[in-house]
Amino acid sequence: MNYNISALLQKALRLEFLSAEEGLFLFENAPTTQLMYVGNAIKKLHVPHQKVTWIIDRNSNTTNVCIANCKFCNFYRRPGHDESYVTTIEEYKQKIDETFALGGEQLLLQGGHHPDLGLNYYVELFKELKNLYPNLKLHALGPPEIAYITKLEQSTHIEVLQALKRCWVGLTAGAGAEILDDRVRRLISKGKCGGQEWLDVMRAAHQLDITTSATMMFGHIETNMERMEHFVALRQVQSEKPTNAKGF
Repeated sequence: MNYNISALLQKALRLEFLSAEEGLFLFENAPTTQLMYVGNAIKKLHVPHQKVTWIIDRNSNTTNVCIANCKFCNFYRRPGHDESYVTTIEEYKQKIDETFALGGEQLLLQGGHHPDLGLNYYVELFKELKNLYPNLKLHALGPPEIAYITKLEQSTHIEVLQALKRCWVGLTAGAGAEILDDRVRRLISKGKCGGQEWLDVMRAAHQLDITTSATMMFGHIETNMERMEHFVALRQVQSEKPTNAKGF
């Protein structure tokens, strides 16, 4: 279908949702300068005070043991491998002390799908870190890890997230989204949760007023349409969040 660039950009400026097909047309046909202008104008509508903020944090991996076997990963080691590890409290303390010394205040914690590390391990770890560092902000675990822990515990996303929230996890990482299309996921990250479960974990987090983020790993085997459908799926979940929740 042949769309009109100006009409689609005006639709976006009215904050009307564009379809994946319309987004694809703009992506492949609209001048970058026009997209930048409209994107900035929409940002001003959503953030009228025009303040931009950031946080200094550090990424620390809980473990490199993983059974997901993602095709793009050079990080993981199989259980029992000589180079496998689970980060110790002393190692966390060193990393956090270094982070605080440089003005940081947040620790991004994620890692592999370790078959021996269930919900209790993460609850006790996060409790200990918060007891040691009451002012530390925890940005912890992405949807694939939540989904995997849920399976290990034979529990639900809500119950796992409630337990994590009780130990001061206020922000869930957006990792593992890759491309939220199962054609792609079956080829590059078959051992992780599917796209729908990734989105459902985030729906559950928003219901509990846990703020989340979302990544996109692109430029491999995905199509431009699959990129657009990824954005549409995230937008749908954001539109469903409770009014009081930040969502993504």
